[in-house]
Amino acid sequence: MIENFKISAHQFMILVLLFSVGTVILHTPSPLADLAKQDAWLAAMIGTGLGLILVWLYIRIGRLYPHLALNQVVEKVFGKWIGKVINLAFFFWAYSTAAEIIFYVGDFIKTFWMPETPLIFINILFVLVVVMAVRLGIEAFTRSVEVLFIPFVLLLTFLILAILPEANLQNIQPVLEEGTKPIIRATLFYVSVFSLSPVMFLMIFPSQINQRQQGEKAFYIGTLIGGIILIIVILLNILVLGPHLTANNSAPSYALAKKINIGNFLMRIEAFLGAIWVITTFIRAVMYFYVSVVVFVNLFNIKDYRAFTTPLGMITILLSLIVFPNVQAAGAYNKEIWLFYAATYGLALPLLLLGVYKIKKLIKKHQRKNQTY
Repeated sequence: MIENFKISAHQFMILVLLFSVGTVILHTPSPLADLAKQDAWLAAMIGTGLGLILVWLYIRIGRLYPHLALNQVVEKVFGKWIGKVINLAFFFWAYSTAAEIIFYVGDFIKTFWMPETPLIFINILFVLVVVMAVRLGIEAFTRSVEVLFIPFVLLLTFLILAILPEANLQNIQPVLEEGTKPIIRATLFYVSVFSLSPVMFLMIFPSQINQRQQGEKAFYIGTLIGGIILIIVILLNILVLGPHLTANNSAPSYALAKKINIGNFLMRIEAFLGAIWVITTFIRAVMYFYVSVVVFVNLFNIKDYRAFTTPLGMITILLSLIVFPNVQAAGAYNKEIWLFYAATYGLALPLLLLGVYKIKKLIKKHQRKNQTY
């Protein structure tokens, strides 16, 4: 591994939890409600369960070569040259997704907070912070994540408790009105944004976790708690806004926070929800960018990845400006293309790794057996 560091299982759990919430908490309720209407929360529940199954798969991959990162495992299993081709494709996925996340942050801040500020300046500021975090290293980053976790919990708890009085149970009735097909489609979408991206953690898990067994439990717990948070947020969107308003709002969770009114005194505190989203999205952006930089330098056997953070960060700024023409195009991409793109690396690659490893192991076992006769 290029960077020599170790993080605790507790730090890893918080990292997984906040990464899982990420961009999902703000933008996902809308397409889920569009696909499954008032049953969107059921799709999130099923998707979270499937996410735990995928975590089991990632843990199995991590056990193949516990001392290696994912890109090194790929070269170990598939061979040097095939492995480098796969890692190059993996780099492009992580790098392009980092640019997409920066687009989401810039578009959100420009739309809701700073409409007169040019998008490029917002993106530059955000990328500077991401590059700084990556240059300092994952060990320092996870310590800062622990600090950010406290305001995240406080703000989220306050928002949930404050919005509960606005909930209307009739908005989730009747259950399964349109059958199971819409829920299946919504579940697949939820899995694509929530459950497939954690394959990124195989770049640090279990090779850089202090205690592997505790790290495996932390992977499960972080994913489960993150999923529960998203289920609650999606359910509240449906209960308060209703399925129609949720489906037709690009950021329904932000609109949800606008509904908070405590005694006609405490109102318009949607910036709290925005702060939660920025914190978790920052963590997701750092992980994608870190993975892309490390995989890139490993392709050329370069020892220090930090020298490449600034030039790759500058290119990311430009890419974030052209990756989507607008947020509607981003939503269509997420609903129609992202599942297949993410499943290539979050599902197909791990299954292929496990299958090829097992086949190679059986071949070696058969050869040793023949040599004994």
